[in-house]
Amino acid sequence: MISTNKLVVCVAPTSNFHGKEANPALPYHPDEIAEEVYKCWNEGASIVHIHARDKDGLPTNDPDVFREIDQKIRAKGCDIILQHSTAPALRVQDLMAGAKIDVWEGAKTMEPKPEMASLNVGLGAVLYKGLEMLIPWTRSFIETNAKKMLDMGIKPEIEVYNTGMMEDVYNLIEKGLLTKPYWLSFVMGMNRVNQGAVRYTPKLLANYVDMLPDGAMFSTLGIMETEIQACTLAILLGGHVRVGFEDNINYLKGQKARDNAQLVSRIVMFGRELGREIASPAEARELLGIPSLKM
Repeated sequence: MISTNKLVVCVAPTSNFHGKEANPALPYHPDEIAEEVYKCWNEGASIVHIHARDKDGLPTNDPDVFREIDQKIRAKGCDIILQHSTAPALRVQDLMAGAKIDVWEGAKTMEPKPEMASLNVGLGAVLYKGLEMLIPWTRSFIETNAKKMLDMGIKPEIEVYNTGMMEDVYNLIEKGLLTKPYWLSFVMGMNRVNQGAVRYTPKLLANYVDMLPDGAMFSTLGIMETEIQACTLAILLGGHVRVGFEDNINYLKGQKARDNAQLVSRIVMFGRELGREIASPAEARELLGIPSLKM
């Protein structure tokens, strides 16, 4: 594992699933998202993990919407690292009507050439209102998207939902489809809504760290009440963190967060109290091997 005293904070300000019904402050449209990102950047976030919504507020993989979000963020003079989600847009009404999840649809979000993009490894099944919606992130899909990111100069954010998925990480490394430093995100606490995901426990996170390949760094995110626990332990273990409304819409149990910036501010405070220095976007780019930004 690559060790650094710098702490990289990622914010995931909106969601591919829940919406304003979960927290009215959750941003939908490009202007809302850009403003939210700007506030989080001012609080210390150096990466933004972006999902998008259409004009009706429904999740979308439309590359033009992602492009507009990117442009509006940069128009604020914000040098945060832009990371696009490649997850297929979960339009719940369509899925409940019998539509199938098309994982290849998510790859469209790479068209605007973000600095980073998510690379999900392994199979999963979203569980919602009695439905089991399969997400076929098969090995061929993973390898194809990893090769595309490599060719486009996009840094993968490798999302790992269970320890078995580490085998796909090793496979990508063996086939030369990833370059150091590797950036892995451990998703914890999504087990209630994703059959392929695991709960958060300190031992499990420590086990993930033991499984890291040479030349890797890791970030951790925890869903809802596990966010603070998982992120705090990640800081202590020398890793990095992700917070935001995609993962957690509350500040305290029963108390909705005012905005994403409130969640960023808290984890930044924790990081500093635990002896870590908060990485600027420029410092995060250097750690990740991403070219310097020319604005």
